[in-house]
Amino acid sequence: MTEPTAALVDGFSRGTHLLRAGLCDEAMVEFRAVYAEAEADDNGELMAACLCEMAWCCYKLGLAEQGLECAMGARWLRQRQDDTVELARAMAVEAILFLDLGFSDEAFELAEEAVRLAEAGTDLPVLAFTFNAKGIVLAVCHEIDLGMELLERAVSVAASQTNVAAEGYYLLNLGFCHARLAAEADTLGEEERAIGEREAAIELTESAIEKAESSGDHWSLRVALGNTAEMLGLEGRYDLALKYLERSAALPGDPGISLRIHYLYTLGDVLFRAGHLDQARAVMTDALALADQSPQIDHQANTASKLAEILEALGETAAALALHKRFHTLYVRQSGETARRRARVEEIRAETEQLRSRAATLADQALSDPLTGIANRRSFDQILNRLAGTPIAIAIVDLDNFKSINDRFSHIVGDAVLQRVAQAIVAQIGPHGHAARLGGEEFALIFPDAPEATAAAFCEGVRVAICSTSWSDLAPDLAVTVSIGLASGDGDTPSGDLLQAADNRLYLAKANGRDQLVSTDGPILAPMATTAGERRRWRA
Repeated sequence: MTEPTAALVDGFSRGTHLLRAGLCDEAMVEFRAVYAEAEADDNGELMAACLCEMAWCCYKLGLAEQGLECAMGARWLRQRQDDTVELARAMAVEAILFLDLGFSDEAFELAEEAVRLAEAGTDLPVLAFTFNAKGIVLAVCHEIDLGMELLERAVSVAASQTNVAAEGYYLLNLGFCHARLAAEADTLGEEERAIGEREAAIELTESAIEKAESSGDHWSLRVALGNTAEMLGLEGRYDLALKYLERSAALPGDPGISLRIHYLYTLGDVLFRAGHLDQARAVMTDALALADQSPQIDHQANTASKLAEILEALGETAAALALHKRFHTLYVRQSGETARRRARVEEIRAETEQLRSRAATLADQALSDPLTGIANRRSFDQILNRLAGTPIAIAIVDLDNFKSINDRFSHIVGDAVLQRVAQAIVAQIGPHGHAARLGGEEFALIFPDAPEATAAAFCEGVRVAICSTSWSDLAPDLAVTVSIGLASGDGDTPSGDLLQAADNRLYLAKANGRDQLVSTDGPILAPMATTAGERRRWRA
């Protein structure tokens, strides 16, 4: 096994920093790239570390099956490395993922073994993490008192190590236990006990909010804010609940589909309980639309049931009945979902031995944009490096007024627009060029060994295809156009200079009215309705 290069170590550190900040999608990109290179270097230790962190990213993104595959791979590698501490960590992650999939027996066995291994070592952070895993498993398996004891030990260990982020996460889970006790008391009609448990849950979760905020852990912060809002809504403290949700919505970064659904569901429920029925319906409709894009039937069933309840309160009985029927269908499907998940788990177990053969797939994922499926910025840079010294043309494609699409029609529609634009670009340029999404609403095209006139023709084809597309199936009155800046070189011009030239011409296209291709330098013919800070600056 070779020692990891400084670049690999830096990549892993970047991924860890992003994960700890709750930017899980971005962290996954880093870990996948590092994993692929570590596998090529036969660095099993770094491979296992990446897989464990990728599994935790998947858990936070609500992708339990993918996470389980990574966690099993990490455990497989750690067992061969005879590293009991890291094996305990991997098993704890695997236990939590099994629990998320509904397999409590497997989860308990893994969590119990993880604690045993961690207690035999001296790594206190790993010990606290295993306490947390077993505590959550016990709580979900209706052994809440035993679970809370372990979670309190996890909190204590984290506090002794001044591990603020971990302490906040464990406090969040401890609050969850009290919330379950409150729900149990509600079911039994024990109103006083329910109020007491809910107050304890709110107090603990508010402590979790403080810890998460001070440590910069936006994932735990989002969950804690949502959980607190949910409990405040149950207590009738609607204004305060909405303030917590406003704080959640203001956090930077993409929380992932699972947390976005949870946010919308909680907001809709609080509005419903507060009597704002029309607002509740609009929010819960968005939640259901998003849930339909999620692989988890639980999300779809819960949002359908809640929306039916709202519609019934509004007197829209026919629509409510239709959603009740849909909920029943989803409920029936949930029964079969356990069997499907069981089959998938067995499939993952069988595939774990083929870990090395999947490295190529992971490497491809590291170079792909997860939303559109085309190349990402990392892949774009690699292509540029590979073509250095050869004639190329580079175009930057930017959607016009994309922020207004998100603001007016929702981010769900915005994501669908980006996906369709990517498809249109690929269809237009075919095998004659490379397409990549650079981030946000920006794409780039590379045409190797292509005369400027040829590249311009392809770019104009892209522009026309997008502006002439009917977008009404996504939203009424939706129209999409793009502006394009194009620059070409004979091989002597550095790619950074070509990018800058293409960016300057994109700016001209925007300034002169948008929905156009600019391939030469020229004057600004019309004032541009943007601030100076909105102009992008490109670097090689």
